[in-house]
Amino acid sequence: MIRTLLGGLICLNLPTLLLSSGLVVTVCGLIFIIGSVAQHHDRASRLWSAAFTFGILAMVSFAVWSVLPDSPAIIGVGNGSLTLAMGLIWSGSRAYNGRQPFGLLSFAGALVVAILAWVDGENGSWAGGQAFLIGVAVFAALAGVEAFSGRMRRSINAHILAVVMCAVGVFFAIRAVVFAISGPYSDVFLGYLDTDITTFVTVLFVVTASTSMNVLRTEGTSPRGSRTVDVEQWEHFRPRESFANEVNDRLERLARSGAPGVLARVEIDNLAEMNTAFGRSFSDSAMTLVGAILRDEVSASAVLGHSGGAGFDALLFGDLDSALDCAKRVRAALVDMPIDVSQGLRVSVTIALAVPESGEKFAALSERAAGLVADGHAAGGNLIVGHPEEDAARV
Repeated sequence: MIRTLLGGLICLNLPTLLLSSGLVVTVCGLIFIIGSVAQHHDRASRLWSAAFTFGILAMVSFAVWSVLPDSPAIIGVGNGSLTLAMGLIWSGSRAYNGRQPFGLLSFAGALVVAILAWVDGENGSWAGGQAFLIGVAVFAALAGVEAFSGRMRRSINAHILAVVMCAVGVFFAIRAVVFAISGPYSDVFLGYLDTDITTFVTVLFVVTASTSMNVLRTEGTSPRGSRTVDVEQWEHFRPRESFANEVNDRLERLARSGAPGVLARVEIDNLAEMNTAFGRSFSDSAMTLVGAILRDEVSASAVLGHSGGAGFDALLFGDLDSALDCAKRVRAALVDMPIDVSQGLRVSVTIALAVPESGEKFAALSERAAGLVADGHAAGGNLIVGHPEEDAARV
């Protein structure tokens, strides 16, 4: 029942309402699926396409259920399909973030929900209802949390998806609680949480989620280079404050022992222009690639940090010549590893090598490295600065 702007009421029976919502879900799902088949072959897009496929199957099942309300087979298919759709959105989000998608877990949860509906067929329309509501709530909440983490946390469209999924999770969790306390035929459940209201929530969810996921997919659901990079590798780069504290401690110990050390700053050339020309996803891929190559090429004892903006820092334990060798390996690896294989686009970096002076703290050392990077950028970029051999070659 819908109240119009003129104050009148439009009454839609349940089959009509479910059929209308099913058409919306089907159109949104087909648009996403066709786009995935035509242009995107990454794991996240495939999982999200599968989620829409099972979402369509769920809406078809519920439409049939509205005509045959006492068929446990149809109820089980619908319940299991909607649960699986939510689970696959979670799995696709994990794949987007470069994590193990746990697709089998989503299928297992959906299968349990479907089986419980079939076993509990004597309860009619709400056969297996408690498990169904809990399953949808859990998977939707997991998808919402995942969309706020990893690579997705840097996208506003992922934030929209996260809010929608969390809202769906909360709504179904409330339904599950009310269902358990007072049952599906109580005044509260029928008045505020019944199938007709849930259908409207589902339509709003599908329209918003499909739009966000379409944009996320076009932004790039995986790093575009040929190197496979786990998002978890970012955990190996310390944030600025933590890195500064660690470097200050190491500098004091190096000064006492007389051992050599070098701060290497690797900064991407023209990252802002790259972001403008190719989009945020492309520049993110460039950062991920440079970070992964730096981590691969430095020694295991090096301390790694994100310098902020377009750069990474590495405190290397060795002399200036060994630091130069490491810098050359990083540049060579970047030449061999394009950001976008199809276009052959590569990233260039300026690498500054700063040797700590006696008693120097990280703040001063970092400032000198920044000055060297600025000199390199002024000279055209794609340079190693701070080593006499490289500096003399440019004169």
